[in-house]
This record gives sequence, structure tokens and C-alpha cells, in this order.
Amino acid sequence: MAKDNKAEKETKASKAEKASKKADKKKKKNNPFKSVAAFFKSTNAERKKVVWPSAKDTIKNAAIVLAVTLVVGVAIYGIDSLLTLGMKQVKSLADNTTVSAEADDSSNPDADIVEDDAESTTAAEDTTAESTSAE
Repeated sequence: MAKDNKAEKETKASKAEKASKKADKKKKKNNPFKSVAAFFKSTNAERKKVVWPSAKDTIKNAAIVLAVTLVVGVAIYGIDSLLTLGMKQVKSLADNTTVSAEADDSSNPDADIVEDDAESTTAAEDTTAESTSAE
């Protein structure tokens, strides 16, 4: 049993030492200049790994981008033009069409307009007659 107690004490002591070492590492502050230097070293190492395309590949890719941009631009222009034309047609139809709330016969829209004008003229005459008789 005494051996077991000694072994337990030794493991506890080694665990305490490891914990104190970890705490010491956390307490140490890194030198900011070393950190910046390490950053630039790793950046330079990554820069060396970059494979640049050849001039031929760059021209080919640029031509593809320009062609696709042109095709998409023409497609958008065409769709926009069609939608604009359609909206102009809808607006012209709305301007040319008059809707009467009292219209029963939709076969002759001009008759409804004449009736509306006649009713408003009669109402205006009645108002004028009333105001004249009141004086």
C-alpha cells in the first residue's frame, strides 16, 4: 500500500508540474517582432508556391470573359427592350380604354361616354337652375 501511495503522489506531482508548465507558457508574451517576421516568412513561402499562367493562357481567358460578357449583355438588352415595348403597349391600351362604373353594355363604349356626359350636363343645369331660382 505504501508503494501505491508513493506512485499516486508521483503522478499527482508530475501532473501538477505539467499544469504549471502550461500556465507558464500561457503567461509568456510573444515578442511581436518575432510574430511579424514569422508571418512574412510564411507569406513568402506561400508566394513561391504560386504558379502563374502563361501569357497565352491569360489572353485566352480574357477573350473568353469578354465574349461571355458581350453575349450576356446582348441578352439582357434584348429582354429589357421586349419588356419595355410590352409595358408601352399596356400603357397605351390603358390610356385608350375608359371604364365607366355605370356601363352595362360593353359592346358600344362610345355610348357610355355620351351618356356620362349627358348626365353630368343635366346635373350641372339642375344646379344652375337651383342657384338662379334661389336668387
